[in-house]
Amino acid sequence: MKIALIGASSTGKSTLSRLLAKELRLPLIREQARVVLAEMGKTLTELRAVPDDIVRFQYSVLQAQIDSELECADSGFVSDRSIFDNLVLFLRHCDVAREHIESYQEIVLRHYQNYPYDVLIFLRPGEFPVEDDGVRTPSPLYQSQVDGMILAILKLYSVSYVEVSGDPSQRVRSTIAHIESKFPGWLDSRGIEFDTSIFKLIENR
Repeated sequence: MKIALIGASSTGKSTLSRLLAKELRLPLIREQARVVLAEMGKTLTELRAVPDDIVRFQYSVLQAQIDSELECADSGFVSDRSIFDNLVLFLRHCDVAREHIESYQEIVLRHYQNYPYDVLIFLRPGEFPVEDDGVRTPSPLYQSQVDGMILAILKLYSVSYVEVSGDPSQRVRSTIAHIESKFPGWLDSRGIEFDTSIFKLIENR
């Protein structure tokens, strides 16, 4: 079972991914942007001030995400981000020629075609305050822009996703209810018992 979360900053992806990984007994793939930032020893503000640096950063994050997903391909995983997050942020922050956009896009789509997600959870803005932690961009306008770009990308490439809402517990219930509906018996096969009788779910095919 390969599960990825997608959404703008401050929508609850990290919290939900940790909870799902624990409940479903799956490896957790952390947000790779923070890992790469630590390796580069720079802040996002510093990287975005130098066009070549932010492009290199976005390529590094994408490769780290792909490597992490491949490493967990057999066991399954819950990922704090998806490769489509990477594509959206590349388009949002990298002022590059068309051939570079097409190259990045090709890497994303080729990986997704070969290793599609079983479940992609789309978290929308509005339920949690926008936080400034030194990595996130603390702007509701920026959050809305990224949200709109994600929606456009998912629709452009006909990527199936599920929206969940509510507090973290409700989001977990919604996601697990969707898994039980789409993959009957998978929870039982892992010895997982979970009450999915109350949940909020919007499915997009």
